[in-house]
Amino acid sequence: MKAVLGQYHYAPHRRSWGVWQYDWVSETGASARFIKDFCTKEEAREYVWKMNGWGKPSKKLN
Repeated sequence: MKAVLGQYHYAPHRRSWGVWQYDWVSETGASARFIKDFCTKEEAREYVWKMNGWGKPSKKLN
C-alpha cells in the first residue's frame, strides 16, 4: 500500500494492533503519528476504514 498524506493505516503494535495517520509523505519515505491501540486486528481495520471514509469492510479477515 502506498502512503497517502492524511490516510490512516493499521499494523501490529506491541501486543495489540495500532492505528497511525500519515503526516508526512515523500518519494523516499513517510512519517505517521500514532492514534490509538486496539485489542484485535478486526477492530483496528474497521476504525481505519471508517476514518478513511471507505464505509465498512465487506469481507471478514482470514
